[in-house]
Amino acid sequence: MEMELLTWLVNSQVMVSALEQIEGFTLFLLLHMGRVDGSLHPNERDTILEKMKELFPENSSYEQTLTVMELQYSQLKYGGAEAILKEGFRKFSQIDPLKRKEIYTALFDIINANGRVNEEETQTLQIFKSWLLF
Repeated sequence: MEMELLTWLVNSQVMVSALEQIEGFTLFLLLHMGRVDGSLHPNERDTILEKMKELFPENSSYEQTLTVMELQYSQLKYGGAEAILKEGFRKFSQIDPLKRKEIYTALFDIINANGRVNEEETQTLQIFKSWLLF
């Protein structure tokens, strides 16, 4: 699985450079939250872009990076997203607590964007809460 994950990362320079920064990792995290129920609703996608602009106003264009991430995300093997997330949470554990809270709030907004919240989304949000609001 590690080799597949490495191959996936190497094949997408946009993803590699995006995941090196807190902005890119946050975009991946928000995308994962939107897709945890098996699909990304258009309202969830719009909310991701809106929240990224709120969280990181210095970069106003996340459309292209999100499009690439969506493609790469759909090619991940089982457990691949979780491995990326665990590594990112470890790597960015020292970010400002206020920023972590803002990211958590964005996750909450994303799962509510399509008008319904399922059990899997609730469970995933609780896991992320424990990582973000420690």
